[in-house]
Amino acid sequence: MDFLFGRRKTPEEMLRQNQRALTRAMRELDRERQKLEQQEKKIIADIKKMAKQGQMDAVKIMAKDLVRTRRYVKKFILMRANIQAVSLKIQTLKSNNSMAQAMKGVTKAMATMNRQLKLPQIQKIMMEFEKQSEIMDMKEEMMNDAIDDAMGDEDDEEET
Repeated sequence: MDFLFGRRKTPEEMLRQNQRALTRAMRELDRERQKLEQQEKKIIADIKKMAKQGQMDAVKIMAKDLVRTRRYVKKFILMRANIQAVSLKIQTLKSNNSMAQAMKGVTKAMATMNRQLKLPQIQKIMMEFEKQSEIMDMKEEMMNDAIDDAMGDEDDEEET
């Protein structure tokens, strides 16, 4: 279907696009979390430095900043986990859709085979097969008996 600004995206394309967006968001959150963790280390170093210098007012402000930074790191970790859960749900939907499509194809093939399968005709073929198999078994048994008789005479001559 063509629309004003191009063709409409298939559900698979939309899932793939959303999956990429989620992956991009997770990477961005990881980058931001790493920056905050570096900032946290810097704040700790600054707090130690200011404490040695005896500037307790600055230490208190930096300690509050440190707590706030740690809270943000924790929030980023939670956001990443939520995004990862959504990504997993999308992957599950994609897998379920693929499985449904495969089952649809198998169902069509089974229906076609069942339409082609004519039970009375198959029964007739099986009866004919059984009959021919019995005839072949009887002929084989007769041949074996004839061979045994012929070989039995030679065995008798060899023994004497």
